Amino acid sequence: MRDFNPGDIHGDVTINDNSENSVYKLLIHCNNEELLHEEAHRNQLLRDERSRKNGVTWKFLAFLALLLLVAAGWFYIQGSMNAVTFLIGAASVMTGIATLQQADKQTPFEKRQIATLNEIHTLLRERDVR
Repeated sequence: MRDFNPGDIHGDVTINDNSENSVYKLLIHCNNEELLHEEAHRNQLLRDERSRKNGVTWKFLAFLALLLLVAAGWFYIQGSMNAVTFLIGAASVMTGIATLQQADKQTPFEKRQIATLNEIHTLLRERDVR
């Protein structure tokens, strides 16, 4: 409350910080039921993140394939299909593949969820739940 600057308020001030709604607990202090619930929640978060990433990746891949087909069709219609055109197309495909490999790396969010899931799994094993 030391940083609260009310300014020029003439009346009552109500501060709602929702502290009773957001009580944080360390995983080690959770009981087995809470750990299982937290595990299901973290698994869902991880699935949602991977689904989002895969959706973007597949859209990007489809766009690249469409561009490659349009370029191949254009060069075929122009009658200028030669080795140089093929090499440029191959280099573009390699660039797309390298980009997709980078997209497959885990994000910090995913790493955090996986670390938390590993901790939950370890706690449940230590408590003979699994």
